[in-house]
Amino acid sequence: MDTTITDKTPDGSYVDWPAIFAGTVVAVAIGLLLTSFGAALGLASITLDGTDDSSTLELVLTALWLVITLVASYLAGGYIAGRMRRRVESATEDEVTARDGINGLVVWGLGSVITAVMLSTAFTFAANTAGNVAAGAGKAAGTVVEAAGSAVGGAAAGLADAAGAAIPDEAKNDPTDYLSNQLLRPNQVNPTTADPEELAQQTASIMANVYRTGEVSEEDRTYLAGAVAARTDLTQAQAKTRVDTVVTEAQDARQEAEEAIAAAKAEAEQAAEEAKEAAIDAAQAARNAAILTAFVLAAASLIAGVASVAGSVHGGRHRDQGRLFAGLTYRG
Repeated sequence: MDTTITDKTPDGSYVDWPAIFAGTVVAVAIGLLLTSFGAALGLASITLDGTDDSSTLELVLTALWLVITLVASYLAGGYIAGRMRRRVESATEDEVTARDGINGLVVWGLGSVITAVMLSTAFTFAANTAGNVAAGAGKAAGTVVEAAGSAVGGAAAGLADAAGAAIPDEAKNDPTDYLSNQLLRPNQVNPTTADPEELAQQTASIMANVYRTGEVSEEDRTYLAGAVAARTDLTQAQAKTRVDTVVTEAQDARQEAEEAIAAAKAEAEQAAEEAKEAAIDAAQAARNAAILTAFVLAAASLIAGVASVAGSVHGGRHRDQGRLFAGLTYRG
C-alpha cells in the first residue's frame, strides 16, 4: 500500500524578529519623511494662537496630518513585516493570521519606542526654546522698565539742568551748604560792602534749596531781593518782583519734574505688567498646545497600532498567495 508522506516545517519562533526589524525600519523612515514634509508646511505640531477660523482650520489640518503620518507609516511597516514573515506550515489559517497580526503589533511597539527616543530630544529642545522665550519675555519686560527708568531719570535731569544751570555743583550735591550759609550770612545785604562772589554763592545755595524742596522762607526771599538789588540797578521792589518770578519758575519746574517722573514710572509699571501678562499667556498657550499635541499623538498612535496589525495580516495573505503590493512590484 502506497503511503504519501507530507513534510511539514517544524514550528519556529512565533515572533519573526528579522521581519519585524525590516517593517520597523520602513515605518520609522516613512514617518520621518512625512513628518519632515509636514514641518515644511507648518504641520509639525499644534499651535494655539487664537480663536479665529484660520487657527481652527490649522489645528484640524495639523491633527489630520499627524494621524495620516502615523497610520501610513505603520500600515506600510506592518505590511512589510507580515509579507516577509516566514510562515509555519503546521499552523492553522487562524493561527497564521494571529501570528501575522501580532508581528505587526510588535512593529508598532518597537517603532513607538524608537520614535519616543527620537522625540525626547525634540521635546527637550522645545522645552528649552519655551524657557528661552519666557526668559526673553522677562528680559524684555526688564528692558522696558530699565528704559522707562532711564527716560524718567533723563527727563528729571533735563528739567533740573534746564532750570538750575546756574547753580554750582557743590551747592546741588551738598544740602548742608544751605544750612551753613543760613547761619553765617547777614540779615541785610549792604550794596557797598557786599562781596560779589559771596552773594553769588549764597544765592546759588538758596536756589538749590528751592529746587530740592520746593519751598523758600521769607528770610530767603528778603536776602535774595537784597542781593539782586545790590548787583543790579533795580529798586528793592523790582528786585523782590524778580525774586518772586524766579522762585515761582523754579517751583513750577520742580513740579513738572515730579509729574514727569510719576507719569514715566506709571508707564513703566504698566509696560512691565503687560509684558508679564504676555509671558504668562504665551506659557499657558504653549502648555495647552503641548497637551493637545500629546492627546492627538496618543489617539493617532492607537489608530496606527490597529493599522499596523491590519497591514501585517494583509501582507501575510499576500505572502501565502504569492502576491506583492503593486507599489513594491518591479516591472522591468
